[in-house]
Amino acid sequence: MPPPQKVFKNINHRDTMYRWIMQNRTGTNELVIELVAGVNGQLFIAELPKVVSHNMVTLGIDFGRANGWKPEEAGEPFRCRWLRGTFHVKAPDA
Repeated sequence: MPPPQKVFKNINHRDTMYRWIMQNRTGTNELVIELVAGVNGQLFIAELPKVVSHNMVTLGIDFGRANGWKPEEAGEPFRCRWLRGTFHVKAPDA
């Protein structure tokens, strides 16, 4: 049996299609979200705790949009982290 492959999943949130994946990079769980139709759009990358849930995807989209994430425009990834039950913008040096 081949090993499981991690693939992006699609979600329709507020009439916009996004694709997302939860992955583990160097021991840290990450949530990565982008527009399905976007080309070279800004990524949403959030550090997550060890225990994650799927509702973090929609919460992340809403948080990012309210705090300056523009997935339809090119730019540096929008970085944040999950802390005490909500997302927080990650400081540039952290």
